[in-house]
Amino acid sequence: MRSKYLTFALIVAVAAVPATACTRTYQEAGDVAPDAGLTLHIANENFLDMDVFAVVDGVSTRIGTVTGTGAHDFPLSSTLMNRDVRIIATPIGGSGRASTGVLNLTRGQEVDFRIASVLSNSSVIIR
Repeated sequence: MRSKYLTFALIVAVAAVPATACTRTYQEAGDVAPDAGLTLHIANENFLDMDVFAVVDGVSTRIGTVTGTGAHDFPLSSTLMNRDVRIIATPIGGSGRASTGVLNLTRGQEVDFRIASVLSNSSVIIR
């Protein structure tokens, strides 16, 4: 009787090893692989959470979300290099938007986008 329990416990232990040994890590929604060396830093001074988008050739792609009065760094895709890009932030549960205006980005640059409490006073710096 004892050998049946021991055999059963051994089978369960061996079956559990592959399930725990092959853990995967998934990117958060909106994150892209940092292949271009482009970084977007957003400092949100507004009380509302913001959805952030990149707009290229009229096509909007969601980058992610920044919480109210918070900050977040996002890696940007290499598809945004050497093209006219606008970074747009829209408040969740509010109206209006903050925009960087037209940017032309190259490898290794960092975009610092400050979303002001009054959205029209937002600013951008490229380093």
